[in-house]
Amino acid sequence: MQETVMEPDPTWVRLETDALGSRKIPRDALYGIHSLRASENFNVSGTTLASLRPLVKAFALVKKAAAIANNRLGLLTDEKADVIGRVCDELLTGQHARHLIVDVFQGGGGTSSHMNLNEIIANRGLELLGFACGNYEHLHPVDDVNLSQSTTDVHSTALRIALLFELVELENAVSGLAESFAAKGRAFKDDLKLARTHLMDAVPMKIGEEFAAFSHVLLHDLENTLAMRAGLSQINLGGTIAGSSLSDQPAFTRAVIGELETLTSLSLMPAHDLVAAAWNMSDLVGLSAGLKRQAITLSKICNDLRLLASGPNGGIGELSLPPVQAGSPQIPGKINPVIPEMVNQVAFHIIGSDVAISLAAEAGQLQRNPFEPMLAYALLGATGMLAKAMKTLAKQCIEGLMVNLGRSRNMLEHPQTIENGLVPFIGLKDAHVLAQSISADTPLSDLLAPYLAHKPKS
Repeated sequence: MQETVMEPDPTWVRLETDALGSRKIPRDALYGIHSLRASENFNVSGTTLASLRPLVKAFALVKKAAAIANNRLGLLTDEKADVIGRVCDELLTGQHARHLIVDVFQGGGGTSSHMNLNEIIANRGLELLGFACGNYEHLHPVDDVNLSQSTTDVHSTALRIALLFELVELENAVSGLAESFAAKGRAFKDDLKLARTHLMDAVPMKIGEEFAAFSHVLLHDLENTLAMRAGLSQINLGGTIAGSSLSDQPAFTRAVIGELETLTSLSLMPAHDLVAAAWNMSDLVGLSAGLKRQAITLSKICNDLRLLASGPNGGIGELSLPPVQAGSPQIPGKINPVIPEMVNQVAFHIIGSDVAISLAAEAGQLQRNPFEPMLAYALLGATGMLAKAMKTLAKQCIEGLMVNLGRSRNMLEHPQTIENGLVPFIGLKDAHVLAQSISADTPLSDLLAPYLAHKPKS
């Protein structure tokens, strides 16, 4: 028996037309024909624009600022500017995410992401105005929502706005982790341990100094990364397609940047050279380098934590990391350093992303870099992951970390370690003699105490 194929109810769909022809769109879908074609063309990663919440919010802020600026310049009616702003406010609260259907990997330099937002804003605006989706004669995704704009300046600006916001989260995360290490440094400021170079026994050092050094380097790396904010704050909004003086709009640029500063509470300025800003990704490359630097430092610290906590019986065992989950069903009682291991992997990913970001920045030709979508995905992902990894490391590892002082003392009580510790104070010859003559049960801290207040020999 032949199966009956049911044709879709024509009332469930609407027809939209572009230069390539017509397509049926679900009647209540807020996306339109451009988004539909893009979702079919770029169905590769399984990750859509909806996953890039910071970028979507930044797009909404740019679109709202543009609508206000266009209205102030007499280019957009009060009604249209108001409804565009209302939809942008809805996007800022996370609404309409299911209509963000475009893959994060796409050709066209972000045009598909941009049009996905334009179509959502237009169609949701039409609903608020009392019209059906697709009736673009009342509110058009290009002529109204995208008035005075292009993908070149909107996508570029939205990405930088999103990154500036994400850097605030990263700053908070790094500062929190650095303070966790600093607190451990203060707690163990007078306790001694064995320092190691080349994984070999070296000299005594203070436990607090090791933790304090972790804190210092994290903050120093953060300072380097935050210096990239100056470049990110120079935006090309109003530069339209290529930034050329033949197509730029000085009045709109001044108005829209002012509105965007008000909406974001960020300090922004027009790019010094709009033509260069249309293709130059140096600020993004610099940010990526800063994130990589932080990732390398963080991974090194996690390597140290795992090594110092190794054992506990057959390894160094100077540290005990908080147990957060069982290590192995076959080995009762085994606890793995899973939090530092996770952070290591985040760092590896960020280091690898830096290579992809460098290639994407280099590969743009002439007046446009078509690889901004990948740059957005990689940079927002790296910044967000790094912040979350640091917060997790602080809360689930460093705050509950314990120092095994007995184990640390036992590793210090060796004649060679004692000799190495005394050399800076009394010289090589006298240190050797004294180290060989003392009792084996004399604590090194007691032995060094008379010398710690004096300047070592030069």
